Amino acid sequence: MAGKKRSVLITGVSHSWGRNLVPLLEQDPEFDPIIGIDFEKPKKPFKRLEFFQVDLHTPLLAELLQVARVDTVCHLLFLDSYTSNEEHFDQNVMGTMDLLAACSAAETKRLIIKSSTKVYGAQASNPNYISEDADLKGQHQHRYIQDRVELEKMVRRFSRSNPIPEITVLRFANILGRTVDTPVMRYLDSNIVPTCLGHDPLFQFTHEQDVLAALYHTIKSDVTGTFNISGDGVLPLSQILRIGGKVPLPLPSPLMRASSMILRPGGRQGLTDSIPIETDYIMYNCLGDTARMKKVLKFKPHFSSKETVKEFFEHLRIRKYLPSRNKIQSDPQSSERMQAWIQARQRASNYLSNLIEDFNKEEGYDQ
Repeated sequence: MAGKKRSVLITGVSHSWGRNLVPLLEQDPEFDPIIGIDFEKPKKPFKRLEFFQVDLHTPLLAELLQVARVDTVCHLLFLDSYTSNEEHFDQNVMGTMDLLAACSAAETKRLIIKSSTKVYGAQASNPNYISEDADLKGQHQHRYIQDRVELEKMVRRFSRSNPIPEITVLRFANILGRTVDTPVMRYLDSNIVPTCLGHDPLFQFTHEQDVLAALYHTIKSDVTGTFNISGDGVLPLSQILRIGGKVPLPLPSPLMRASSMILRPGGRQGLTDSIPIETDYIMYNCLGDTARMKKVLKFKPHFSSKETVKEFFEHLRIRKYLPSRNKIQSDPQSSERMQAWIQARQRASNYLSNLIEDFNKEEGYDQ
């Protein structure tokens, strides 16, 4: 007897995390239908995804969830912004509010939200490892941290008075990988890396593959609650830079802080082009306690923090020798047609070979 099908909706399927998560779900027959929404069209087609180009404010969202009998929503649509951006705030925070209301109205069972350990804030008074019930003190100049803090506080308030949906928040430590664009990746992707004079904070890292694995694992499970997600181990910033062969540029912290508020003409940032993470995070520790991840969520990342860093820097080293492929692109549909054509030719060739073999046997030519 076939198992019961589950319906899942993913927000942000045209952006990095949703775009990479959907193929994992498409390969799993447990999920049907798989629905995706985004305000942009996907650059490449999906196999089984039912896509709708809408934003989170659409009044039809609750009806869609109800008619499709969606039991799990995975919310991945979040727009990073370094400066104040009303449109991004509207999408990140107010859009999530509308998503929560739609899930509640449709009685959708679960909502999974991707977040960051940066919501705890980096402070000198931080404990060695911060547990999930700690206060969210990540109020900084960079908007992408403020928006995540506002989003999580709003989710907390909503869940106190609304038992449905049950909410799971995954707070990922610094994410590195070959195909993603994250603040810490941009910070380390330079030959000379600015550091804070007299400070050498510890870092945790999550490999991009473990991010997808954690999201998929959480969708498959029925666990709810908040979880810090990170690879095993921590690394001091000085060791990270040595692994990558980077040259540290120690700067006084007042200069670092001032640079984050200096804008170039045209809206481009000043020193924050090279320092895309908040100054506090390269001064003080901000480490998430992953005990609940292992004991309750029962998820174990494949890559340690050190392995993630080593692979990332190896990718940067090799990337210098790769040609640009901006104009040379393959069509996924053509690749599928090519594979089907090859298989058809192989079947035809095998059929012809079998006919010849049978004829030879009947005529005695194989004696």
